Amino acid sequence: MTGKALMVGVFGARGTGKSYWTRRQIERARPARLAVWDHKSDPKLADFGQQFTGLPQLGAAVRAMQAKRFAVRYRPDAGDRLDDQFRVFCEAVFAAGNLVMWVDELAEVTRAGRAPAAWRRCVNVGREYGGHDGKVRALTIFGSSQRPGEVDKSFLNNVDVLHTGRILNASDARVLADFLRLDYRELMDLPDWHWIERGPGMVEAVRGGPKPQAAKKVASGSQQKKAP
Repeated sequence: MTGKALMVGVFGARGTGKSYWTRRQIERARPARLAVWDHKSDPKLADFGQQFTGLPQLGAAVRAMQAKRFAVRYRPDAGDRLDDQFRVFCEAVFAAGNLVMWVDELAEVTRAGRAPAAWRRCVNVGREYGGHDGKVRALTIFGSSQRPGEVDKSFLNNVDVLHTGRILNASDARVLADFLRLDYRELMDLPDWHWIERGPGMVEAVRGGPKPQAAKKVASGSQQKKAP
């Protein structure tokens, strides 16, 4: 990752490592200001910022984003005015500026043909914009989802970096294949924790995956979870 504001799309079926990869990128960047929309209340993000849960704590989350330094993790009430919660979250992010924003499970709050206005403004304007105080602001945005075909086109058309693990659905794989400049079937055949990525200035996509020892540990951990 570079130091400039980027739009980063992170995709892959469940269990392919997209949340792990995204968290690692953010941790390496060590942003002074971080806002996370944790739609599924991911246990792996329990220590990833100050937690705010649902509508009763939405105002507190917004106020926390007014600090000089912060790490806010907001867990929405999925069935209770979800669109309103996402709108307020995006408006607070845009007002704060100069931060890293991560929207997990993006397909839960956008659709292929619908980008909520506050989110669309973050995506379309967020690389560099002026605040009401005249100061220049910028947003680095991570958006992750299992199915790229269900994510709004505003985000997909603006991504600087596309990182993906295995994609199960052929139509979803085709959505990403043109950007990555490869055969969509390669995306469908990726093993767990293997990925393909293309970023700014890259003519060809790069490929990667866990080292043999890391892969062994991942497999061992999976077996332990299944044990009674």
